[in-house]
Amino acid sequence: MQQLKKTALIREAGRAFKTKGFHNTSLDEVAEALNVTKAALYYYVKGKRELLFETQMLVLEMGDAALEEGQHGKTGLEKLERTIGRFIVLMARDFISHSFVSTLDDMLPEHQDIIRKRRRAFDLRIREFVQDGINDGSIAPCEPKLAVAWLMGSINWIPNWFNPEGEYGPEAIAEVFVNFISHGLAAGSAKVRGRPRKSSSEAT
Repeated sequence: MQQLKKTALIREAGRAFKTKGFHNTSLDEVAEALNVTKAALYYYVKGKRELLFETQMLVLEMGDAALEEGQHGKTGLEKLERTIGRFIVLMARDFISHSFVSTLDDMLPEHQDIIRKRRRAFDLRIREFVQDGINDGSIAPCEPKLAVAWLMGSINWIPNWFNPEGEYGPEAIAEVFVNFISHGLAAGSAKVRGRPRKSSSEAT
């Protein structure tokens, strides 16, 4: 029960951060939305910066769930499509995902380190799927690091413009993005791509 209450608190904080911004949201407002006292909030978190950390941790758990879905793919491309599709649906359904693009500077230093490591692990796992696809022929030759930077740069921005009451729902958006992946990375879908040439400074 306590964990359910804490999760409700974190989600409400994520909703407030999306609506008003992190710096313009007070713990009093979060407490009022949950119909609890501010003192009750401190039973679960030490302050607003910890709340931001907890919202990011929940989003990273969404990422873990998406990676688990991706494991069921038969090829690297299918693993990537399953992961990205699931991640987009989870992010678009949840206000809390907006905090995923928040600056780490707003968190405590020890929390920043944790988030960086978790994000890095997620990023590397996605790169592995891309490399798997290159190896099995389902993805055209490319630089996995840059491919994932392109993917995540687009996906992480979704919470900023997605409207739950808009024309397209989470599943429709996920389908469009997965199609972009298929047409942009799949072997035989476009001109043959290769790894980018390094600059002269990198080549030395």
